[in-house]
This record gives sequence, structure tokens and C-alpha cells, in this order.
Amino acid sequence: MKCKKTFCLLLAVLLMLSMAGCGCRKNRIPEVDDFEDSYTDALPENAEDGLTLHAFNWTYHEILINLENIHHAGFKNVLTMPVQQPKSGGSAWWAFYQPLSFSIGDHSALGSPEELAGLCAEAEKYGICILADIVVNHMATTDDEGKEADGTPMVSPAVEEYEPVIYANRNEDTDGTGLTFHHNKNASGSGADTQYYAYGNLPDLDTSNPYVQERVLALLKECIDAGIDGFRFDAAKHVETSADPDYPSDFWENTLEEAKKYYQNKTGKNLYVYGEILNSPSGRSLSNYTRYMRITDDGFAAQFKNAFASKDPGKILDAALKTEDPSQLIAWVESHDEYVTSNTHYSDVRVAKFWSIIAAKKGLGGLYLARPAEELTVGQIGSYAFESEYVAVGNRFHNRFYDADSYESADGTCYINEKIKPEDQGALILNVGDVDPEAVVKVAVPHLADGNYYDALTGSKVAVKDHTAYVQFEANGMAVITRSKDIHPQLEISERDCSFTGDQTVTLKTRNCDEAYYYFNGNSGDKTKIEDSVEVHLKDHVEDGKVDLHVWLRKGVNEFEQVFTYSQVQLIEGKFNVINIPKEYLEGEYELYLWSWEPGTWSRNYEIKDGVMLVDTTGMTGFLVAAFEKGYEITDTRKWDSHVIKQSSDIKGEILKQGFYDLSGF
Repeated sequence: MKCKKTFCLLLAVLLMLSMAGCGCRKNRIPEVDDFEDSYTDALPENAEDGLTLHAFNWTYHEILINLENIHHAGFKNVLTMPVQQPKSGGSAWWAFYQPLSFSIGDHSALGSPEELAGLCAEAEKYGICILADIVVNHMATTDDEGKEADGTPMVSPAVEEYEPVIYANRNEDTDGTGLTFHHNKNASGSGADTQYYAYGNLPDLDTSNPYVQERVLALLKECIDAGIDGFRFDAAKHVETSADPDYPSDFWENTLEEAKKYYQNKTGKNLYVYGEILNSPSGRSLSNYTRYMRITDDGFAAQFKNAFASKDPGKILDAALKTEDPSQLIAWVESHDEYVTSNTHYSDVRVAKFWSIIAAKKGLGGLYLARPAEELTVGQIGSYAFESEYVAVGNRFHNRFYDADSYESADGTCYINEKIKPEDQGALILNVGDVDPEAVVKVAVPHLADGNYYDALTGSKVAVKDHTAYVQFEANGMAVITRSKDIHPQLEISERDCSFTGDQTVTLKTRNCDEAYYYFNGNSGDKTKIEDSVEVHLKDHVEDGKVDLHVWLRKGVNEFEQVFTYSQVQLIEGKFNVINIPKEYLEGEYELYLWSWEPGTWSRNYEIKDGVMLVDTTGMTGFLVAAFEKGYEITDTRKWDSHVIKQSSDIKGEILKQGFYDLSGF
């Protein structure tokens, strides 16, 4: 019996020691004082100090109506799709990277030049900067196989309408302007990058040509005049610099540098610019580009993503940047190219944790992808994860401490980034190990002053005593601690701003709210309280074919209010309905055709009734609507016609099943 008692006592001692060593439930939280805190959430004044939302596949109108939420989520900048006139009007995302012009597109699925200017003016009211994606390395091709005699890609005839001089001089110098496209497929050295674009059979512009430079500068100035505050240059690595060992030119000096001066004179601020440099420019220094702009660091996040799988925070610390100066770089968790080509995607919360590392990294520019719809439909927002509190707390932490001293470290399974200012302090703490939400974990914070901090996600108190933080993590292992007690209310909504037939059920879920309610169509006197989660039915609240659902939340001093608008559609039975066709297409200013799949065929097998296009989809796997010039007739109905001015996205799958397609963004 004595041996058994001794064994039990020893086991108890070992258990107590093991619990103390892992920093769990038995840790006693010390009593410390609150700080005086008067900080109010605000965006940085300058674009270069903020984080950027990539509004991938969004129209200008969609960005505009989401500005308040973008501001609330803490994004300083919004990056558009390429603003030039896209091939085929921009029916698919890739068409925007095959531009027809060096002017803001006048028949673009994104919207008109006037809408872009209106967006910029409205964004300025929120302190948000609009950045334009610009394609200067190449232009649109005829198709994936079209080649000139020398093996270089053919230029689309549609370019001639917008850039007649560039098109006329594509293969020979017809007027003394010089060749406007490269015909140097076998160039060696750095010319292998800059003389021939090996991706997608796209014709490579001769960016050393003075006329091409003139047209590019005209586009940049037009954008600045519209209110654009910065640019992303697509495929920048494939445009030569003046420091290149082979085929150098003064392209960037004569375009970007002049645009910077133009912007400075117009606004008194610095133009925010970065270029897409995937991997590294072969045979050239990164400084060839960083002297003009920031560049993308496509490998940084990839290095630390496996830290969570291996439960090793040291891998986050060890992740190397392309340069020693983070202020020269733009990093992302995922790019649009990576997203559309990958078969596997991280969960929204996992993306938010990765994003928080980028957002907290001092000086590093961050680009957050607003994921597209599953069908990659232009003009349809695929995900609103960008406005979730998991993303927003990282953004607000960045905005609060972007100019603070930064100290990164690892302790146990935790990665820590402390922020120290003379008047303010805080820290991002990520636990990459197994998380017990009931446990109190001791984390070393060598630079934080003693006192009470608060988790921006949960409002939980985090005491810091003797350079040790006592943290109770949520299951996601993420804690963003500052001296502010007030956290933000959170809303999750199942459906938003959509069209529906019959009835539409919308689920509202709230979190961290002192008060929450909703009401319909501006009738605030008839509001209903939200208790965590509620389902609302829209059919009984339709007025003039639409429903406005108002939601209001409050947590402490922080309020959230938003209006979601839904349209009820009355279908004409028997055929597929294409609704909300813009007036100019109904009044005969264009020729409308249908392109059906399997087999591919052009037709006009539709009728217009009460402003609705009725299509017999029997046997169809899908189709699209295309617009041509008035009077144009398709002669070969079994072949794709590149004279199309604008086309809808593919109408297939679930869209085909729902019985209608909204063409209002056409």
C-alpha cells in the first residue's frame, strides 16, 4: 500500500509540473491597472502607409456601394481591375489583361470613365485611395494560336479602333513612328524577359518606342485627372529599365516618372506605385525596378504558411523578404492568379491569420484579395470575407501602429509582433500550436509595459506583468491586443444585394453586440431585435419590386449600420429570362447575338418582351449574350467572331438553373 501511495503522489506532482510548464489553466492572472486610452480608429493619411483591397472582378459601382464597409474594415486603398478598354468588353477576368487601348475603357464591363471618376470622388470622402491596374507590356491578341510569319503573336484587329497608329505599325514602320511591337523572339540575356512575352500568346509592345511611351503617359495622366491615386503595373518584370544589361530603354523615366511629377503638382502628394515582379528579373537587380516603384514579393507568405502545419512559429520569423527593406515590397496571402489556378484554398479564418502577419510587418505593403465568384463572373463579388472582423482587426492594428517600432519574436508555439510608440503599445500574438480556449497561456512580450490590454476580437482582458502576457486564445489562436477596451460588433449575412423570385430567406448572425436590430424600407419605427441569429423572409416586404433591409449594431461606442437591397423578379414563364438589359441595347443601337456552347453557334434565337430577353435553353449547356456594332452581321455562325464589342459572362450551371440572368452590369 505504501508503494501505491508514493506512486500516486509522484504522478500528481508530475501532472502539476506538466500543467505549469505548458502555461495552461492553472496560470494565475496578475492584477494590473488599465491604461488611459483615447485612440480612435482612423485610416493613414497617405496611400503608401495603408493596406490595399484587391477588388478583383468588381465593377466601379460595386466598389462605390461598398466604400463604407471597406473603410470600416480598415483598408486604405482599393485596387481595380485594369482600366483600359478590355478585349471583348471584359466578359472574363483574363480579357482585362488583353487591353485594346491606352485610355480608360468606354465599353468596359467595369463601367464608364465617368463612373470611375465618380468612384474616386466618393472614395476621397472616406479617406480611401483608388489604385488602377495598368497593362503596358502587351496588348490583345487574335486568339491563342494566332501567329505572324516570324512566330510572334498577332495583334487583335480590335486594337485599331482605339490605337490606330500602334496597330498600323505593329509589323512594319508605316509612318516613321517605328515598330510598336517586338519581333525579337530569340533575344538573349535580359531581353529574354523584355522582348518576348512567353505567356498566353500575347503581343509584346515595344516600350522603347517614343509613341508607345506617349500613349502610356497619356493614360496615366487621364487616370490621375479622374482621381486615381496610384497604379499597379501588370507584368512589370517584362518591361525593360534603363539599367538593364540588354535592350535598355527610358520607358519608366518617360512614363511613370513624369506621371509622378504630374500627380505631385496636382495633389501635393506622392503617387503610390508598385509593379508585378514574379520571382526575380533574370540577370538583373531588383534595384532596377525599386528605384521607380515598390515590387511584389510573391514568395514571402509561402515561406511561413507551413509554420501552422509544423506548429513552429520560428518559420514565420525565418521567412525572408526579397529585399532587406520591406517598404520596397508588396506581399499577399494569395494573388488573383494563384486563386484562379489553384484547386485548393485556405479557409477564410486561416487566410485572415496569414494576413495579420503581413499587415503587422513594419513597412511592408499588403494586398488582400477579395475572392471572385466560383464562376469567375465579372461584376459579381464572390466573397465578403474582406470585411470580417478577423481581417479588420489586422488592418486596424496596422493603421494604429504603421509608424511604430516593431519587435518580432517567438515563444513556445507563439509568434509575437510587438508595437511600441511613445504614447501607445500593442501586439499581434498568433498561437500556431494546439489551442485550448479554456487555458491561460503565458507569452513572453519583452517590450510591452505592465498593464491591462484587450483582445480586439473578443474584448477579453490580457494582463501583462514583468514582460509576460497572460492570454486566453480563441480556438483560432489569434489575439490582437491593444489598450482599447472597445471592440467592434460583427455581422454575418447569408445573402446580400441579390435578385430573387418568389421569396428569399436571409439569415442574420451577430456577435459582440450590446444592441442589434433590423427593419425594412426605412421604417425604423418597426424595428426587430436580433438575438444572436434570425431568419427574415423578404416576400412580405417588397415595395415597387425591391426590399431594403436595414441592419444596425452597437458594441460600446462602436456602431455598424448597413442597408442591403434586394430585387424581386417576376419571370415570364416558359423560357429563360435575361433581365435588366440596359436601354441602349434594347433601342437598337447594337446588334445582340447569342453564343451557345456544345456546339458553339451564333444565333438570334430569342425574343424581347416587356424589356426581357426570352431564350429557349432546351438542350443548352450554357450561352452568353454579345453585342456588335449596329448593322454588323455574323457570316460564319460556327466560329467565334472577334468583332464583338461586349459580351456577358457565361450563363451556365446554377445560373442557368435559376431561370434568369441580370444584365444590368452589361
